[in-house]
Amino acid sequence: MDSEERGPLLYAYTPIPANPMTVALLLLVLVVTFGIGPIAGGLAGLWPLGGLCFIPLAIVLLAIAAFKPSPTLVFEQGIEVSLPLWRRILGSPRYIPWSDIRNVYPKSYEVAGSFLSPFASSAGTLVHTGIGIETKDGRTRLIRFTPGSIRAFRAETQGYQETMAMIRDRFARRHERMVTTAKNIPDAQVLAMEAEARRPLVRIEGVFAAFFLPPSIVIVLLVALESARIPLTSLAILLILVAAILPPAVSMARTLRQSERRNAILSELAKHQEHLRELATTLGDEARTDGSYP
Repeated sequence: MDSEERGPLLYAYTPIPANPMTVALLLLVLVVTFGIGPIAGGLAGLWPLGGLCFIPLAIVLLAIAAFKPSPTLVFEQGIEVSLPLWRRILGSPRYIPWSDIRNVYPKSYEVAGSFLSPFASSAGTLVHTGIGIETKDGRTRLIRFTPGSIRAFRAETQGYQETMAMIRDRFARRHERMVTTAKNIPDAQVLAMEAEARRPLVRIEGVFAAFFLPPSIVIVLLVALESARIPLTSLAILLILVAAILPPAVSMARTLRQSERRNAILSELAKHQEHLRELATTLGDEARTDGSYP
């Protein structure tokens, strides 16, 4: 589609190349590969494991390159959503005309990998606000605006605020609705949904139990194997490790499910509030046109 059909460019948002979780993982791999690895292998062992030690680093770098997002571009006639490199290589469509969109609203999401930390995630500190786009064919897109530093973590980043302001201005100028299929949620249900969204994802007692159980499980199973005079084979060690990581794995899976449920509630509330905002703006414009108030 040429630039004339898209109309003038209203706003461009360039996301960071990699989210903070990925950067933290990269730093960890760098420290292990070039610091702890050579020390553990001896000062002469600058290539531990015959060079295989560099495979994790290569995997992380390839993942960063594959998931590097493209800019989000807001045009007068549509929007080009941000997509990772691998999806662009596969030819996934990026541009969506506004005429094909039925709902544009604030949508909650959690930073990628935050379910790995149920302690932080249960407090709701890693919830961010992006832009949800629902097309008329039933698809939903999410535009993320994750900040570039952990210190800047907050629900609404500057990129989100500027992009959403430009989209709202575009729809207001054309007297078009951003939300066309919002549910009519009674005030009592809104309060109940807000209370549900504020609840911790998981009980802190369960989190502590899940993450402190693995050492105890290993000790108990090793003692049991020794008492039963069962040899400690590779298969036995594998089964012990699987049993040990089961509690934290279950805790993280439960946290992820609860997080998705909370984000769905917050997004539904945001869609409802966006609908009310548009309605109030429309009524205000009509009142000024009719001369009801100065």
